[in-house]
Amino acid sequence: MLLRCGKIGISTIILILVSFASYSHSARSDNLQFIVGGQNADEGDAPYQISLQTLLGRHLCGGAIISDRWLLTAGHCVSGYPADRLQVVTGTLQYAIPGAIYYPESIYLHCNYDTPKYHNDIALLRVNQSIVFDAHTQPVNLPIGPWAASGAQLLFTGWGTQSISGSTPARLQRVQQQYITSQTCKSLLSDYEDVELGPCHVCAYRQLNIGACHGDSGGPLVHEGILVGILNFFVPCAQGVPDVFMNIMFYRDWIRRVISGNAKCTQVHEQIIG
Repeated sequence: MLLRCGKIGISTIILILVSFASYSHSARSDNLQFIVGGQNADEGDAPYQISLQTLLGRHLCGGAIISDRWLLTAGHCVSGYPADRLQVVTGTLQYAIPGAIYYPESIYLHCNYDTPKYHNDIALLRVNQSIVFDAHTQPVNLPIGPWAASGAQLLFTGWGTQSISGSTPARLQRVQQQYITSQTCKSLLSDYEDVELGPCHVCAYRQLNIGACHGDSGGPLVHEGILVGILNFFVPCAQGVPDVFMNIMFYRDWIRRVISGNAKCTQVHEQIIG
């Protein structure tokens, strides 16, 4: 069964997504994203965190390790990129000082990516060799059942900028967000035209001046050690409205099918040989 999330229309909302629609369009410095109002992460806070980078070490997006060969990130972070034009940094609080570097051999983009707009924004990366796990590098658990509770504390991490025109922080940032229901999320987004959330979305919010910014896309949202979302879109940056994530529980079956080799709904980008 192909997973589709409900219709969304956002004509006036200004959403900054790090769009890589074509490999020939390189990311610009004003399209990087970082957490606003966060704190420096400590060792062990998010050992599943990865930095998705160009081969020159430029941070593009966040993501999460889910097994020794598989990573999750946002679809818009990899759309249009051949697998051999990216690298993945793990096991570090400073993306410029890798604990280890791995290279994607295949990218699996959801076949309904961005259809409707800002839906199915999810991708799996299979790296070229098994990730070595240690105290600084560990996979995050996927949800196996309902977890959501209004006000639940969620940990969001990333190297996103700390303001719209701010610089990339050297150290991984963390912020405690709160889960809010779809109804509350819609209410907080009511000033923006034609916003419709579907079951594939999870909303997190704390307060004005705390939230996602440029470079945080694809980053993990975690509840008690369980990955519940990856960053899909936000109103830049921390403007007093929720950040919106892809709901990992909604895509649990798609993830399982891709990893097992039985998924029908994928676009595959593989390494270019030669």
